[in-house]
Amino acid sequence: MRNKLLQQRPLLTFPQILILAAILVALFAALNLNRRAQAGRLVGAGEAALQAELDLEVTRQVELQATLAYVQSNDYVAAYARDEGGYLLPGEKRIVPLTIEITPEPTSLPPPTPDPLNHARPWQAWWRLLTDAPQPTR
Repeated sequence: MRNKLLQQRPLLTFPQILILAAILVALFAALNLNRRAQAGRLVGAGEAALQAELDLEVTRQVELQATLAYVQSNDYVAAYARDEGGYLLPGEKRIVPLTIEITPEPTSLPPPTPDPLNHARPWQAWWRLLTDAPQPTR
């Protein structure tokens, strides 16, 4: 009997150990792939926002280049001299519109509407509440 106790069956057989090792390797590979996929998504997450910012800056650059070209032109110098500097070309006349400010007159207030409560009698209010009929004439 003692011999039988010593020859107990092993906890795991060789094929079971191989299957368990294959499962562990597959699990490790799946976790590694998941980690890499998540890192790849994080890399591309800011790409759309960065592309939008780049497009905005390219548009701004084009606007600034157009403004620079206009500021360096003779048309800008002439417009600035006429509008801001007050210079005129020979034969031109300056026309300055004059504005006349009139102070508005205060409007008269209409007379206040007479308050019906000043002329009402207590029985008239009770008559209206109880009957919903027009008040009798005197």
